[in-house]
Amino acid sequence: MDDAMIDDQLEQYYDQMNREFGYASLCHMSLPAGLEGMTVLDVGCRRGKGVFKLSERVGASGHAIGVDWTAEHIAEAVDRMDRAAMETGLPSNNMEFHLAYPEDLLAAGLGDAVVDMVFVNSVLHLMCDPKRALAEMHRVLKPGGLLVCEVALADGPRDPAVVEAARGLGNSIQAAPSRAEFEECLGQMGFAVEVAEGPYPVEASMGFKQGHEVPVAPSDENVSFGAFVLHATKR
Repeated sequence: MDDAMIDDQLEQYYDQMNREFGYASLCHMSLPAGLEGMTVLDVGCRRGKGVFKLSERVGASGHAIGVDWTAEHIAEAVDRMDRAAMETGLPSNNMEFHLAYPEDLLAAGLGDAVVDMVFVNSVLHLMCDPKRALAEMHRVLKPGGLLVCEVALADGPRDPAVVEAARGLGNSIQAAPSRAEFEECLGQMGFAVEVAEGPYPVEASMGFKQGHEVPVAPSDENVSFGAFVLHATKR
């Protein structure tokens, strides 16, 4: 399949994706210590709130980058960026935002081995091609760099039909793979994985905030879901 056909598939998928309050991101942005001076990337940054937090954490000598596939979100993040930079108290703005698909971070100007840390939350499970997106995150990380995944995972094997139905509904919790499958995938890509936090029990219907619920696909599965923060270091 040529690049043009792949790009068309990505555009079609993300244009129809349920992207506004339709999924539980579970994003508390639990970050490791010692980010000062680092170049960090938030994949699926939406309106930039996470990048603003990262900007403060990396400090004046660091750099925070946000990538999202929604033009309106990137435009809003850029509009808010200067004020956010002033509120950090840093001497200058250390942020940038780019419109790009997670599966094609080169379109955001990100070459090989250029960032120290990548952050991604549970929206990973709803991306057009999560494995390709993870491979891109691995590519842009420096050797020894850290991928922080704040994700929901299941405690047992998944029914692929249920997963696809959940993805269609924009339900990032019910679209989650099993923990074993996800960790195996990361390992095969060249990551060393450890659990930094969790699991914390979550329900498939949990929305983006307390009291908000999302649609759930019919399922006879006997699985439970937990929220994790995984640290995956590029070997």
